[in-house]
Amino acid sequence: MIPTSDLDRLLLSFCRTHWLKVARIAADTYQALEGRGIQITVDTAKVFDARTAALVGSGQLEAKGDIRQWRFSEVRLPGERGKVAE
Repeated sequence: MIPTSDLDRLLLSFCRTHWLKVARIAADTYQALEGRGIQITVDTAKVFDARTAALVGSGQLEAKGDIRQWRFSEVRLPGERGKVAE
């Protein structure tokens, strides 16, 4: 597995200021990891869950729903609050 800080940067690189399913972020992250020659295992999912929770806890991501249920939750980068749709 890659260092935590690198994984965080990678995971955040797939996030946007609009809501995206956690499953999509996981899939994009996994694909990038595989592209780097890193094998995806059950432990990868555990680390992804932990890092996503840490990023939400630190305010680097916002979340809707239970982020452990990837298909039924969403995350985004902070910044959309208070904006009026144009």
